[in-house]
Amino acid sequence: MLAGAIATGLTPGAARAQTSGGYSLAPTGPVETVFDWSRDACVKSHVPDAPARAFRNVDGEVRLIISHNDNRALLGPSLDAVVPSCAVIYEANRSPKLAAFDDLSWISSVYTGDGRTVYALAHTELRGERTPGQCPAGKYSACLLNTVTGLVSRDGGRSFRPEGEGGPPVVATLPYDFPTDRQARVGYANPTNIIKRDGWYYAFIFADGYRAQKRGACLIRTKNLGDPASWRAWNGRDFSARFVDPFRDEVTDADAHTCTPVATRIIGRMIGGLVTLRDSGEVMAVFGDKRKMPDGSVAEGFFTSTSRDLIEWSEPRLVMAAELLWDKSCDERHAYFYPSLIDPGAKTFSYEDFGERGYLYLTRYQLRNCKVTWDRDLVRVPVELKRGG
Repeated sequence: MLAGAIATGLTPGAARAQTSGGYSLAPTGPVETVFDWSRDACVKSHVPDAPARAFRNVDGEVRLIISHNDNRALLGPSLDAVVPSCAVIYEANRSPKLAAFDDLSWISSVYTGDGRTVYALAHTELRGERTPGQCPAGKYSACLLNTVTGLVSRDGGRSFRPEGEGGPPVVATLPYDFPTDRQARVGYANPTNIIKRDGWYYAFIFADGYRAQKRGACLIRTKNLGDPASWRAWNGRDFSARFVDPFRDEVTDADAHTCTPVATRIIGRMIGGLVTLRDSGEVMAVFGDKRKMPDGSVAEGFFTSTSRDLIEWSEPRLVMAAELLWDKSCDERHAYFYPSLIDPGAKTFSYEDFGERGYLYLTRYQLRNCKVTWDRDLVRVPVELKRGG
């Protein structure tokens, strides 16, 4: 196991992060390649550019979505036997009309209760530099507004379309007019997978800091996945923060329509995925980070934290050390990002539960001259759930 991990720039690290109580994950085998871009890609942009999301449809077919803005899936009878499909299951229309929320979209969440109707949350980028006169900076990052939109499939995940009637499928966007007074991206990005608890559907989205919106992981929930506007956000007291569409709504108190990030000392980066532990009912989150460890050392890699209420989270525990995408080094051949946890033995259609064993899925970037290229693979590492300290 150690030799296989070191060869790919990953090293087991769960033991170093142990503290008393709670749950952690420990690797139990070497890195496995699920999708090799140099061998499997249908087109250049066929890359895992968001966390892997899996679900079973009503026909018993497993679909493992790896998203770029031309979204595709791997298909098979089980997670161990999925193969790439070149069919595009969803691609937004690259509309320069920002109010359409129809520019570029990555499927970032999926949820199905019956294997036939599949709901999705999409990371949707609005590129202001492509609209004449919209963004004076004229550059990608300074003109990027991240939003979250809702999609749905009525055919078991073979194709998706925008959800809702009478307007764009807006789940979350900033309550301000298109921001031009900044130097980098703003908005809400990278939804986690959706989990169901006590009749509610929950997900996290990541907010960049802008005006009243603080930076961090924001918790959202709804009881109706078929209505994108029904999602509400935690505001520090309850789930009464309602997102508004400034292109259409009259906004009198914009600051009231932002969310309050949870557990910012614990989770300072985007959460890649959530699972409900079958053993305890607690929720485990996985994310990449660079953190100071109890012994004073600094560890970089993938961590987990657990929670009973999704608001208070345990101290993170290191699952595996890795060179992360934002901190790539010329001394490494690979960098990693976009973690998710999937248990092949999950009892739910959307693989939202996790038992004794499963996999940590990751995107592996092949670095060339210290830079990221299109050569990105989907890999997974077998992990085992550990209890106590």
